[in-house]
Amino acid sequence: MVFKADYEVFTAPSGSEALQILHAKPIDVVTLDLRMPGMPGVEVMEHIKRFDPDIEIIVVTGYASLDSAVRGLRNRVFDYVTKPFDVPQISDLVRRAVARRREAQHARRVKDDFLANLSHELRTPLSAIIGYNSILTEELHTRLTEDQRIAFDRIQANSQKLLNLIETVLLLNSLDARELQVAVSSFDVRETVRRAARQFAAAARQRGLTLAVEGDATPLWVTTDEHKLERVLWALIDNAVKFTPHGSIALSAVVAADRSKFEIRVRDTGIGIANAGIAQLVDDLTSTPAPGGRGLGLGLRMALRLTEFLGGELRVNSQLGRGTQFTIALPIFAADPRSGRLPHDA
Repeated sequence: MVFKADYEVFTAPSGSEALQILHAKPIDVVTLDLRMPGMPGVEVMEHIKRFDPDIEIIVVTGYASLDSAVRGLRNRVFDYVTKPFDVPQISDLVRRAVARRREAQHARRVKDDFLANLSHELRTPLSAIIGYNSILTEELHTRLTEDQRIAFDRIQANSQKLLNLIETVLLLNSLDARELQVAVSSFDVRETVRRAARQFAAAARQRGLTLAVEGDATPLWVTTDEHKLERVLWALIDNAVKFTPHGSIALSAVVAADRSKFEIRVRDTGIGIANAGIAQLVDDLTSTPAPGGRGLGLGLRMALRLTEFLGGELRVNSQLGRGTQFTIALPIFAADPRSGRLPHDA
């Protein structure tokens, strides 16, 4: 192999084997033949870019269709090389691709450091505001007027919302960098739902909404990462509060019909989403507003990606003007709590 003198090189005779290497080894540049046994090269390319969009791909092919060229452009392929290729030419391409990959990694590290420092600087005063506000509310509870109680609720709700936003940005950053760790345990998911409801009680009151936990109160024991599941739930409740001008929000945790999964449902009576906008809401990971006026912001983007990270799915059902229900579906026994591993780690 012409590159072995300068780089650590891994080879794969098929797309599926290439993807196994990708998940096991740090990869900077992929030279990819579009015509391979089994999985088509274009599909491999799309898998690679979903796994890490900064990995550079050089397509080496004896043929190229307009469709493959368009899909290559969409996935930011570094370059195309036709067979038979010139060795100095492809060596130069690989060298430049590696250099661009290194630049992207450096830029990511700079961004990560900036976000970590910014998070620390913002969290410290916010934690003090939230803590002192809680103490004052509790100490002065019997002496507060209605207007003062509303003011304290507003301070608490908005401070917590800003803290959640900071945490969401950091979570998305960790997901992008594939640095997020799991902490698997067994816990009562219905208590997790009740705790989340208490967390958003002030925000719901401020909007004049009823926030209630419905269904059976019997403990429902599940095995997954409780903290990350709770983050998903917070994002969905925050979204429901934001897009429900009046009415109610209902939470529940139930065993799914097939008994292998549990579901957490967040149902609101808010503005809802038109049928044409539901697919866009789930698929579009930008902040572009979906039809019906409801966009996929940071919170929902984090909820979708974190649910998938935990090995589950996030479903949405909605009617314009009549409300929305988000459903988190996860395996009841997602892992052995002693192993600290989730299904996608296998």
